[in-house]
Amino acid sequence: MASFVAVTDSPQENDLTIERSLLSGIRVEMVQWVDRQSLINTVRDADAVMCMHARFDETVIHSLRRCKVIARFGAGLDNIDLKAASEAGIPVVAVPDYCTQEVANHTLALILTWNRKVLEYHEFVQKKRWNERKQTTGNWGCGPVSRISAQTLGLLGLGRIGRAVAQRALAFGMRVIAHHPRVSRDVGGERGVILVARDELMAKSDYLSLHLPLTDATRHTINAEAITQMKPGAVLVNVARGGLVDEAALAEALASGRLAGALLDVYEHAPLPENHPFRGLKNIIFTPHVAFYSEEALWELRRRVAEAVLKHLQDR
Repeated sequence: MASFVAVTDSPQENDLTIERSLLSGIRVEMVQWVDRQSLINTVRDADAVMCMHARFDETVIHSLRRCKVIARFGAGLDNIDLKAASEAGIPVVAVPDYCTQEVANHTLALILTWNRKVLEYHEFVQKKRWNERKQTTGNWGCGPVSRISAQTLGLLGLGRIGRAVAQRALAFGMRVIAHHPRVSRDVGGERGVILVARDELMAKSDYLSLHLPLTDATRHTINAEAITQMKPGAVLVNVARGGLVDEAALAEALASGRLAGALLDVYEHAPLPENHPFRGLKNIIFTPHVAFYSEEALWELRRRVAEAVLKHLQDR
């Protein structure tokens, strides 16, 4: 019987040209599903599964009859029950480094947009105003701008992306501090990053950028208590996972002025609900979960997922 690869969802809608090219001679099909039971019905006989957002919980995984690998189009695995997959003897594959450059660049783009007041100045010019000196406050047009090299960037997490962000921030002259329990002080020092305890990171960061996976231990790691430990007037940056942040606590801190702003690419629920408290706030820069994106990154992701599936189907 020819192998069957079920694709539940993909980075580029229904385009499977790359996957079919690399998996020549293997049936690769986009399956249709709307809930857990229909997902089970469409993947139970697959020899391999490629997924992106589809949730593979214990019930779905134990329904798989002959699956040799579950491969995810993405870096994280929080939508796959790894314990259940291990019990079922099914390897799980992700591509953690396909978009490192893109996410690191997006992080700095958000920070620089905030620091240089790009959005405010754009609106300023659109209103046909120009370079107006406010003598009474000493501000130029849209308020004071601080020199970026006088700012401290704190990184909560110093994996691939955290290190790439640090490299870019150091090039702009920022002081970079980080907390990550599994990174030695030597590793941090080699990259010009000062490793600190978490409480020091929270207290000293002008920008606090999150670069952690979403697990039971890290969910809502930024909550009301954590926010009280942050430097007053700090800016929170999250391009990692929406579930790392207690959004109600963050909205309250932004509305009260306890934090100056938030730069967000990810949210607990997407798209962001129309009645979400974030929507009424002026001190947030939103992007719609696109930090990972470039055409090259998606091509690399799809190629590497297909190659991983091929190796497992060939018992390599």
